[in-house]
Amino acid sequence: MSLIFSNSEGWIISHLQYLNDIYKTARDGSLQCRLMFNETLFEINSQYLRQNQIIRGNQQEEIPAQNKNRKRKRSKLLPDEDLKEINYVKQIFDTIMSLAKTEGLFSSTVATDNNEAARLASQKFYQETFSNEDGNFYGCNDTDVAIISSVENKKYVFPEKCSFYCYDVRDIAKKMELNNQYDFILLDPPWWNKSIRRKKTKYLEASYKMMYNDELAKIPIGKLLSSNGIVAIWCTNAPSHLHSIFNDIFPSWGVTYKAKWYWIKVTQLGDPVCNFNLALGKQPYELLVLGSVVNNNEINIPDGKLLISVPSAVHSHKPPLTEVMRDYLPHEPKCLEIFARYLLPKWTSWGLEVLKFQHLSLHTVIEEINEVQNSNTMDVNKLNI
Repeated sequence: MSLIFSNSEGWIISHLQYLNDIYKTARDGSLQCRLMFNETLFEINSQYLRQNQIIRGNQQEEIPAQNKNRKRKRSKLLPDEDLKEINYVKQIFDTIMSLAKTEGLFSSTVATDNNEAARLASQKFYQETFSNEDGNFYGCNDTDVAIISSVENKKYVFPEKCSFYCYDVRDIAKKMELNNQYDFILLDPPWWNKSIRRKKTKYLEASYKMMYNDELAKIPIGKLLSSNGIVAIWCTNAPSHLHSIFNDIFPSWGVTYKAKWYWIKVTQLGDPVCNFNLALGKQPYELLVLGSVVNNNEINIPDGKLLISVPSAVHSHKPPLTEVMRDYLPHEPKCLEIFARYLLPKWTSWGLEVLKFQHLSLHTVIEEINEVQNSNTMDVNKLNI
């Protein structure tokens, strides 16, 4: 559903196509319908520029020639090991994109406006869905079809066979059975960082609660993961977080490192959303670090794979991994996402914002096929608010 290109070095994923596919059939009471995700949020048509970069770029066109020759402070290059990694990622990325573009997978012409429509759509979404209240509840959709239902007078869509918990991760041992049942556990931690801390005071609706690395190490992953299970954790490029995963978090979970993958964010043209940076600074990719139970040598996960996709303009809206992980998991795996912000079919999801991207305002009901007799509804008995 989400894979539009695949080879031995990586995949190109359409997050938008995946979202539309899983809601091809949905029920709203007695009505059967189809949902289309707001495609404006994926209209990433150019590299992201901050307002001060736009102003500076315009000013540079007017700077007299004699001023342009002033010496600038040189940025210190990254260590050789980091440069080698960046060059590797860029080389593989260029190879995959060259093949993809020959197959016509990306637009050849797009009006570049610094992603104005996507930015405005994201801002509107946050403003309309933001809530300071920490509601605790859990529920599930046991049916074989997506269901539209209300929670606290707001409408959400719930994919088939999903279950979810809206609780603090520190309560996971109190609410879930710790009997090593999950074949795949995915985490998208709210890593502590200064930019989000600044954003909390300026744009409260777009911020989230951060956690220190020693708190992440206390999550009982070892008691949730099956003996042949795989853990995957999204990570920024901050060396301190990577160091913590390898030396503190994974050992505390009883997990050993297996591989590191790279999620490359691209525009509709297929260009990286920012330049590959050889000095300290932002990169066009995030990391996915994978591990398995210590001393399990039967699990073989290739290193250095690339995941390429046009990102959502909504912060931390990660691409789906269901299909790319299929070759490394059992036929019908039990999957858990922690710090989840949206639901997946046949997955269990845990997070304080677990329904964030399930809000019906992100979708358009595009057709009502027919009325459904004796329609199934969500298991509201398990939805305790």
